[in-house]
Amino acid sequence: MITALLHGVQAGRSRAARIAVVRGRAAGVPEETMLSALLDLEPRVGALERAVVNGYRTAELELARTARDVRFQVLRRLLHRAEEAPPDEHVLQAGLRPDGLYRCLASNVTDPVRARELERRLAVFGGVFGLVDGRFSGLAARLPERVEGDVLVVCAPPARLADVRGLHALCGSALGAAEARGLRGLRDLTELAGETALAAQPALAGLLRRTLLGPLDPGDPFHRQLAATALAYLDHERRLDRTAAALHVHPNTVRYRLGRLEEIVGASPGAEGTVLDTLRWWWALHTWPAE
Repeated sequence: MITALLHGVQAGRSRAARIAVVRGRAAGVPEETMLSALLDLEPRVGALERAVVNGYRTAELELARTARDVRFQVLRRLLHRAEEAPPDEHVLQAGLRPDGLYRCLASNVTDPVRARELERRLAVFGGVFGLVDGRFSGLAARLPERVEGDVLVVCAPPARLADVRGLHALCGSALGAAEARGLRGLRDLTELAGETALAAQPALAGLLRRTLLGPLDPGDPFHRQLAATALAYLDHERRLDRTAAALHVHPNTVRYRLGRLEEIVGASPGAEGTVLDTLRWWWALHTWPAE
């Protein structure tokens, strides 16, 4: 486009020069005077060319900003609880399909510079992204296999645009649960369902800690070791060998610590029980000794 504009300027200069020469000769203007006038014209043509280029670049940036603003406003209205859903024509202007399926995501990125970098990495897969409620969020047609660096991205399964608002809230809740575990990379919302649901009930977690682990002293290193061993035992399917390998100890050491824990608190996560029994122990151990 800019090349065509500059060609137009050059064509106009050539046409103006030919007209000036023809009319100058007809009026009897000396050749030297016409040549001097044409030379004086050159700087003005150069200034015109620069003005055309600058104007084009300015318009280009304004259009880019306008398009970006449209995409962000659509994204915000789709994800934010306080906003009305955008009409289909605005959705189309943002590059989304009203009847399409998109993966809602939220991340731990809050810095605008890092957000733009992450947006460039994800935009090639299709979608709309931006800072919503202070964190990088978006709707992605597809996602890469992984996200590198110190970045955590929680994404929901594909859904219609009418459903992404609720999913964005869930992604935000799951993000907090995943950060508490020190997770990074690309994480599926459904894989964090348990942690997310439990994190929403901190008062109940406190009751479980006091009921199941009340005799444990957070200031006692041995008690902390017992609790960590019991949690690892549950995380490794109640298998002594796998727990021992994860903790780099002998299986008998794991058995001993579980026995000592039972002596102190009066029960043990190693005892046979239902799935809900295991859940209660895991929840209490996972949140201990937080108050």
